Amino acid sequence: VVAPGTTVTWTNADEDPHTIVANARAFRSVALDTEDRFSFTFTTPGDYAYFCSLHPHMTGRIIVRAR
Repeated sequence: VVAPGTTVTWTNADEDPHTIVANARAFRSVALDTEDRFSFTFTTPGDYAYFCSLHPHMTGRIIVRAR
């Protein structure tokens, strides 16, 4: 759970490439190699589910709300 205006950074610590893709298409990274990073600033409150388009079973969620 983060406040509006928060920038979240994902880092690929795996040997395989991964992507970060929002289910609702709010953001999408390119394929990230080992140690590559992707950042997105969440400005609008809501529930942001995401997945890896290369490995769709890998999922996550960011909740944005005022504290």
